[in-house]
Amino acid sequence: MKITYNFVSLIALGNFNPAIVTPDFLNKDCELHLGEPTDQSPPFIPVHRRLQFQNLRFTVDMDKLEIMETGINNIHGAKILGIFDVYCKRLPYTPLGAVGVNINCDLPRTDILEEKISNFRTYLDFLDVKEIDVTERSLQTKSEKTWLNSNYRVENVRGLTRLISSSIKKDFLNLNYNYEAGNLDQNKPRLDLLLDGYEQFCKEFSNFVKFLEA
Repeated sequence: MKITYNFVSLIALGNFNPAIVTPDFLNKDCELHLGEPTDQSPPFIPVHRRLQFQNLRFTVDMDKLEIMETGINNIHGAKILGIFDVYCKRLPYTPLGAVGVNINCDLPRTDILEEKISNFRTYLDFLDVKEIDVTERSLQTKSEKTWLNSNYRVENVRGLTRLISSSIKKDFLNLNYNYEAGNLDQNKPRLDLLLDGYEQFCKEFSNFVKFLEA
């Protein structure tokens, strides 16, 4: 099956100081050597910072930090977790509430694949869990139902939450596969579980795509 990766991203919720996140801070203090940004938000706005470095984008607000990587061919080689780890070590007292990682991609739209990706049983069977939180949006007429998108949430899959979203986008199906470490203010070791488990997460995602193909 052809997979078109849109991005891999890391989103952290907590308390941040956007004014700190400058090209000099990332390149020199964090020693990330990203070069000069190709685009950025106005530097005189201290409560919001956006920096674009070729295929990497940093967006920082007072309560949210996002690092997004585009142009992905191999999700195993994504840089976002290593960058976030360096950021945390440089600012170790940053309060964090939750951190999640997203793999976002497009899959070819077929009737069989659409049926599988919109069926909650697919996720119950693949993750081997007894229950799942489902939010679905559909278009209903008197005679038929047209599925539009669904959000699936499963707690405590190997210690972390899974949040999986699927939707129709014209001629393809969009899939956002997420794993998340929450309540970090009460359980900081979950962050290590997330950062150290990215390779396993990539394998899980690949196995899920194979599961859809079967």
